[in-house]
Amino acid sequence: MHSHSGSCVSGCIFQAVFDCVVNSLKNVLNILIVYILFMFIFAVIAVQLFKGKFFYCTDESKGLEKDCRGQFLEYDREEVTAQAREWKKYEFHYDNVLWAFLTLFTVSTGEGWPLVLKHSVDATYEDQGPSPGFRMETSIFYVVYFVVFPFFFVNIFVALIIITFQEQGDKAMSECTLEKNERACIDFAINARPLTRYMPENKQSFQYKMWKFVVSSPFEYAIMTLIALNTVVLMMKVGSHCY
Repeated sequence: MHSHSGSCVSGCIFQAVFDCVVNSLKNVLNILIVYILFMFIFAVIAVQLFKGKFFYCTDESKGLEKDCRGQFLEYDREEVTAQAREWKKYEFHYDNVLWAFLTLFTVSTGEGWPLVLKHSVDATYEDQGPSPGFRMETSIFYVVYFVVFPFFFVNIFVALIIITFQEQGDKAMSECTLEKNERACIDFAINARPLTRYMPENKQSFQYKMWKFVVSSPFEYAIMTLIALNTVVLMMKVGSHCY
């Protein structure tokens, strides 16, 4: 009987895990479609905001392509070298929707996104070089993007997998053919709580009286009152510092 019960329970667990993986993929696919739709919306907005504005000259003193000609001197400690001016585009940009997808995905990973943010803030006009802090308000775009994607959607994915696993686990356990006694044993093992209460043996000792006082309801209420008073005092201190 025990071997049959153990094999049944293990079979239910395996089935629950397998069903959870399959059904999670189905649900995640729906969320993924919504994710791509929102990503497309942000990509289109980014193209409208930054298209053609991620160009720069290797000579930072030149802001136009027509002026980015010839050579300039580059100082490296005691060495001075002549470098050719080149009109380039940043590695990540928003010149089309596909590149906007790639740039936004890079931003969502958290790797290298401060550099993309700097380039966006410094962006001036189309086919012109950057100017430090030219449009600081464009940082709001990235704040909204971080709230929607790295925080909101990631939490949805995690919660969806957890909920699916719980539902499939309960479903698999309910469908598993267990005898009445076997199910009662499993429920008892899951819900069992220790009944032993450790206390000093000698009820006349100081240790027992202290234990009796600590486990009493008045002591518990007193601790809760002190915690509440401490919170009020801290709030008053913070308020006095603010004023």
